[in-house]
Amino acid sequence: MKRTKWGMILPLAAALLFSNVQASELPVIPASAIEQKQLPQIQSNKRFERISSAHAAAMAQFQYGQLPINDALSERIYSLYLNSLDPQHVYFLQSDIDQFNQHKYLFDDYLRKAQLHFPFEMYNRLIERIDERETAIEQLIDGDFDFTTDEEILINRKDEPFAQTTDELNAIWAQRIKNELLNLIVSDDEITLDDAKAKLKKRYASRHERLMQVDADDIFEIYMNAISLAFDPHSGYLSHRTMENFNINMSLSLQGIGTVLRQDDDGISIMEIVSGGPADLSNQLMVGDQIIGVAQGDDGEFLDIVGMRLDHVVDKIRGKKGTVIRLQVLGNKGKGPEKIVRIVRDKVKLEQQAAKSDVKTIEKDGKTQKIGVITLPTFYSDFEGSKEGEKEFRSTTRDMKRLVNELTDKEHIDGLVIDLRGNGGGSLEEVINLSALFIPEKKTVVQVKNYNGSIETRHSVNEKPIYDGPLMVITDRLSASASEIFAGSIQDQARGLIVGNTTFGKGTVQSLLPLDGWLAKADKPGQSKVTIAMFYRANGESTQEKGVVPDIVLPQIYNPQDIGEAKEKYVLPWDKIPAAKDLKVTETLTEFVAPLQEAHDERLTQDEKLKIFQAQRDKIQALWDVKTLSLNLDERRQELNTQEKASFDNANEIRALYNLEPLTLEQYKNEDGTHTELLKETTPDVLLDESVNIMSDYIDLIQQKSPAK
Repeated sequence: MKRTKWGMILPLAAALLFSNVQASELPVIPASAIEQKQLPQIQSNKRFERISSAHAAAMAQFQYGQLPINDALSERIYSLYLNSLDPQHVYFLQSDIDQFNQHKYLFDDYLRKAQLHFPFEMYNRLIERIDERETAIEQLIDGDFDFTTDEEILINRKDEPFAQTTDELNAIWAQRIKNELLNLIVSDDEITLDDAKAKLKKRYASRHERLMQVDADDIFEIYMNAISLAFDPHSGYLSHRTMENFNINMSLSLQGIGTVLRQDDDGISIMEIVSGGPADLSNQLMVGDQIIGVAQGDDGEFLDIVGMRLDHVVDKIRGKKGTVIRLQVLGNKGKGPEKIVRIVRDKVKLEQQAAKSDVKTIEKDGKTQKIGVITLPTFYSDFEGSKEGEKEFRSTTRDMKRLVNELTDKEHIDGLVIDLRGNGGGSLEEVINLSALFIPEKKTVVQVKNYNGSIETRHSVNEKPIYDGPLMVITDRLSASASEIFAGSIQDQARGLIVGNTTFGKGTVQSLLPLDGWLAKADKPGQSKVTIAMFYRANGESTQEKGVVPDIVLPQIYNPQDIGEAKEKYVLPWDKIPAAKDLKVTETLTEFVAPLQEAHDERLTQDEKLKIFQAQRDKIQALWDVKTLSLNLDERRQELNTQEKASFDNANEIRALYNLEPLTLEQYKNEDGTHTELLKETTPDVLLDESVNIMSDYIDLIQQKSPAK
């Protein structure tokens, strides 16, 4: 029977680990036993040099902030490139690093002169080290392992020193292999140690074969992206091949699962789950989950993707609509046990991303309050429909206007809540138009400062708002970009309360610049993705890095140290420009915040639903800072069982308080995806209900202040 976790089950173990283990407890491979081979050297060429010059020119001319190309930038490029080659410090030796360090402050010179010899030399050294590992790994897997000892293993090696000797590196790999075998055994009750060894051996053979097939174009693209990321975390380089593959996928109508993936030192992880997409509807994945394997169909063999380039992983996940893909996933940034997620590929339909409304009823003091709730997953617009002149094309503003009018005219709501949790942004024009439905006419919604220093001010354009009643916006750590502009606009104009968590903090604008403007098309130079501007609120503050801070804070689900702009390397800093001239707020909502916060804090200690929710949240938070895990099989299994049971029991405790039928363990895990609709339709939203309670209190305070209204 497969052992998996789902939802908020707490994390356990990951791969690529290091522990302080006695040498006698692990197989030892002497350095002399590692086979030495003569490998072909991959070289740069003149075409790469021309593209490098063009990319550097694009970054220098259009990059917001325009960093000087100096030793500080050189150190950034070197660090990013080195960590992209060996993120967990399990291939290079310290002697390699000592040689590389002699070039640490020369990458700015290499960039100016378009010299690529040394970056290619670093990669060739990596290939040598990877090839050396092949024999050692096979021998380690075939060795004996003791899973009864009292050992602990460090979860992440990215900040650990490189091994001084080959013997020390072999010991690190012995620890890593032991942990990966343990992870396979814990994830499947029926697997034997021999089966786990065979599976792991096959996984590493496949990984080695793939790494040895890397060509010069791959190396060049990796290095160009290291240069880009030294400027800021949203810049990049897309080779002609990458762009061509993307366009082919689009023309073949290949579909995916509705996720945005990222590649960092820890591997391939989920950065965003697109609302209404297959992954979202499956209810089996969370932001931060790490993908380690991909299989096609219900019977396809899993392909190990650890170490694979991000664009290649995306290619594997895309496929024809209606086909099945299975993912091997480690929950919570790779700390959880392995689970298999089955998803049917589909197109993310506009209808599934569209705004939806509901009405919540509050009975209080013999009176009934009706509170409208509009959930907005993204800022969307049917650009094709608009281009073709369709009168009824869909857009955020059109749908929101219709829903608000229905709620006010038919339901006669007393207050309106707009839920932007998980809304990663979208169309800038839509957020400007949407803001105009709620803030006074001709008021600043957002200021945009371009790379050349010019500032563009965007205003609300409606003659008057369509709703002027009590308003609340809910945000969380995944509310980003356009969501932050909208929330900031509502807050700046004192138009409504912001409730939830501090937003993501993405306040920058990117543009794709075709490099054939600098080079002949025959060079197939690709495109530079350059950060060209930054968003600022009407009050002059950027949404960059700091995000939008809510007036009233709800319990946090996501770890702000793991998710958000501020956690990225080399982010553009928060700053401030002069406030918009038309920002003249005569009233504020400050007087309401303290009593609303007090009432909310009291419910946190009294309301059973919130108490259970916080208890489960606290268990997850307790593991955010966990650095080591047990390598004892019995302890690992016991911990997994305890965590699964606690999470399952908490879910049913909350359901009981909502008078919902309890879930079976099979339904809760939803391993085959057959219970997706049940979970989607019946899982209580404790934080939304608490937001509605805050809105109810807000309505009461407004009425107390102005009884005649």
